[in-house]
Amino acid sequence: MLDFLDSEDMATLRRVLDVRCKDLNIRPESTDAEMVASQLIELFQNGVTDEAELVTRLIAMERVHRVT
Repeated sequence: MLDFLDSEDMATLRRVLDVRCKDLNIRPESTDAEMVASQLIELFQNGVTDEAELVTRLIAMERVHRVT
């Protein structure tokens, strides 16, 4: 499924996921973390590859989901 990602891409995604899990106080192996990872991969597939931008967009997505 993630054949398009190289080791650098995977490291970027792992760092961003770790940051968000820590910020949200969720365990990396939890269902909540899986949802964050899914959103993260979607962003990455859509061309957002900068770590800071990924974090910013994840936060924005979380805010939208909280409001709706």
